[in-house]
Amino acid sequence: MRFFVVILILLSGCQALPATKSMLLRSLDPPGKREVVRGQLVVHSDFHLPRRHRLLDELEQRRQDITELLNIPVSDEPIHVYLFENESAFTDYMQRKHPLFPNRRAFFVKNDTSLMVFAWWGSRVAEDLRHEVTHGYVHSAVNDIPLWLDEGIAEYFETPRANSGFNSPHFHLLLEQYDAGQWQPDLSRLENLRKANALTQMDYAESWLWVHYLLHHDVQTAGILQAHIEEVRLDPAGARSLHDLLTQSNRDATELLSHFEFLRKTVKP
Repeated sequence: MRFFVVILILLSGCQALPATKSMLLRSLDPPGKREVVRGQLVVHSDFHLPRRHRLLDELEQRRQDITELLNIPVSDEPIHVYLFENESAFTDYMQRKHPLFPNRRAFFVKNDTSLMVFAWWGSRVAEDLRHEVTHGYVHSAVNDIPLWLDEGIAEYFETPRANSGFNSPHFHLLLEQYDAGQWQPDLSRLENLRKANALTQMDYAESWLWVHYLLHHDVQTAGILQAHIEEVRLDPAGARSLHDLLTQSNRDATELLSHFEFLRKTVKP
């Protein structure tokens, strides 16, 4: 699970800090000593990060993966990625600058003029950046994508490219709950979720499965997803729900479960 925030004004908790104004301003500056530009990404850090780092290579390549699979336009709007060298520096900055944010390893933040990712260089930084940068790429082209779909796409693309979108933790969580009789897919319910803090881990997992099914089941299901995203991009208020588009094509949750069972047979325990 990740966390992204769409805000109009970035919150600051500066009134509680016992520091001079100049000290406070310095303490609230994000990483910026070094800057690497890779395509749409502008990566800021306070530690040495090679321009040709293989993780940056992969993040840059993700742009093409996302635009081609989802059939969305390529945007040139910059996505600013702020990388902290360690967890303590990241946590200190986020608590001071955004005191209302929950405790997470990484964030995607969108306001009226900027797309930003904040993360720290830890053992799971690749997963975190793949997820949050995906939000950036998607939002740079589709301004008002539904919450569940936004997260399902990010959960799909947070996996290494070699995985082709297969998210093993999500699959095994769903499998455990399904076999225990505790879960059945419900796309209409997901489509009615409006607040990020309302999503459970199961919601993230089911959102991922819907995206995986749509992109991998056949050409028609991929086309239905692409058509829905295009409607949302052009007219968010007038776009038909994905549930309605699938129903019109005689597709439903039964087919999703068939896809799920296919994964069960092909995935190693």
